[in-house]
Amino acid sequence: MSESSAAFGQSKYQVRFDWGVDGAARIVPGAHIVVVVDALSFTTAVVVAAEHGVSIAPWNSLDEDGVAEFAAGLGAVIANRRGEAGPTLSPASFAVGVQPAVVVLPSPNGGALVRGLEADGAVVLAASMRNRSAVASRILSLQEERGERMVVAVIAAGERGDDANDGRLRFAIEDQLVAGAVIDALVTLGLDHTSPEAAVACAAYEGLGHAVVHLIGASGSAAQLNAMGYRGDVRIATERDITTVVPELVDGVFRA
Repeated sequence: MSESSAAFGQSKYQVRFDWGVDGAARIVPGAHIVVVVDALSFTTAVVVAAEHGVSIAPWNSLDEDGVAEFAAGLGAVIANRRGEAGPTLSPASFAVGVQPAVVVLPSPNGGALVRGLEADGAVVLAASMRNRSAVASRILSLQEERGERMVVAVIAAGERGDDANDGRLRFAIEDQLVAGAVIDALVTLGLDHTSPEAAVACAAYEGLGHAVVHLIGASGSAAQLNAMGYRGDVRIATERDITTVVPELVDGVFRA
């Protein structure tokens, strides 16, 4: 690791926080657990799917090559585009009708992040506002089971969009707040040796917790979804601590 990478790796801390694929490359090395947050909509869709018994295989939507073979190897259905019938990136689509057992879910943000994750044997969990306390409890249980301090890397996906914004990452407040909510839940359980970056995300959630639903609902990402007719997805993504389901990545598939 270069001197520059080491400086931003937050390696002295038990709970770390950064953004996107580049941030993951900085803080995942040495971590036992990686928590991925893409609040609108990927990880919320993963959690809602798990609530309804559906496993999700993430895929980078900017990479169309190989997705059909990937799905075939899993015996999975590839999610449709938003607005089409069946499962899509819309979390609400996993709460209606008869669902496939496994769905390949392409996403330019959370899906791309997970597919590009170099986790080195780390446990990878999907987090949303719906299960943020359950995620923290799962991490504490893993620490107790292993009898050692578990290092946790929390990664906010941010937004690139379908054209990847020419490679530029937009820091999405919904991911900041949900990542902070997960870190807050960890701190509440005693995992409080946080990096400055993680502490700031946590403080944002603590200070604004009473307004989180409004703030996420008023964000640019939510405004875009509302304009597309997906106001229900925003509501689903802002429901706090309503499930104990914690999807974990196993052999490339998020399973409850």
